[in-house]
Amino acid sequence: MRGGGAAWLLSLPLAVVSWLGAHCVAYWLVSPGAEHEMGLHSEHGHAYLGYTPAIAIWGLALLLAGLILCVGAGMREARAPRPPLGLFALLPPVGFAVQEHLERLVGTGGIPHDLVTEPTFLVGLALQLPFALVALLLAYALRALGFGFGRAAARALVVHGPVSVTPPRLLGCAASVTLIPAFVLTPGHGPRAPPEAPL
Repeated sequence: MRGGGAAWLLSLPLAVVSWLGAHCVAYWLVSPGAEHEMGLHSEHGHAYLGYTPAIAIWGLALLLAGLILCVGAGMREARAPRPPLGLFALLPPVGFAVQEHLERLVGTGGIPHDLVTEPTFLVGLALQLPFALVALLLAYALRALGFGFGRAAARALVVHGPVSVTPPRLLGCAASVTLIPAFVLTPGHGPRAPPEAPL
């Protein structure tokens, strides 16, 4: 479970970055339409881009947590799980399509019926595959790096030879033993008292 969690924590932010990166490159390569529509779209549909630093911090935190879990699994000599291929195959194109429809809905108040045939949408959808492939390879590389570092750290921390569990002798001298006679410890059988003096 921990190993699977590590793979998902590494993969999710990378898949999201690949989808958003392809989206940005598509808008940079192909204009979505008239200048008026582009301005309206950038003002309203892309208003969420103001939250990019917060999104980046959360993504880096997830990535770092996944890397730490990979290091821990490597130290335990656990089997390294593979990044989920389905996540990279489905999330970027589906996320891009949903994002485009929501941006148009927020930016213009409606969704055009020919949105899926617009050049910007088609280029963005086509870019999802190469971007997702790069993100998948990066997830494999980070996973291998984390597990390799964990295994190297585990080998470096191994204690060689048996560990002594007996305490060391103090100053090298044996303690002297004084035996107590058994009759002193037994009640009612102590040594005889001197006779009482007559009155």
